[in-house]
Amino acid sequence: MTTTSSTIAANTPANTPGITLTLESTGVFLGILVSVSALAGVAIRIISKMNSISASISQIEIALKEQSANAEKIRQLEKAFDLHIQEYINRKDVVQMLLGQLDQKINHKFKRLLFYTRDVQRFLQRDTNFKMREYEETTQQDE
Repeated sequence: MTTTSSTIAANTPANTPGITLTLESTGVFLGILVSVSALAGVAIRIISKMNSISASISQIEIALKEQSANAEKIRQLEKAFDLHIQEYINRKDVVQMLLGQLDQKINHKFKRLLFYTRDVQRFLQRDTNFKMREYEETTQQDE
């Protein structure tokens, strides 16, 4: 006798390494990707803001350096200006003193001349028939 044996083909999953994707795991994976991309976008915005702040700080530093250099130039100019003002005041004082001395010399010479003319007038009145005219000295200018 002959016996026949039948074989049943069964499809058993083999123990193969791999990832089984289900709808739920795909949703979780996509959620993680969206969250990571959102975090990356926030991180990029924060980094760009920090870079712009850093650039602003650098510009402010440059401006402050220029400002301090300009302030130093202004201080030097003020010192030079103060020296020129003092020199002007000194020259003005010297000129006023010289003018005062000239005024005193002129007044002295005028008084000596006046005394000489009065002496001549007295001499002429005593020894001759010379008549002197009287005149008034005015200190105010004619208007």
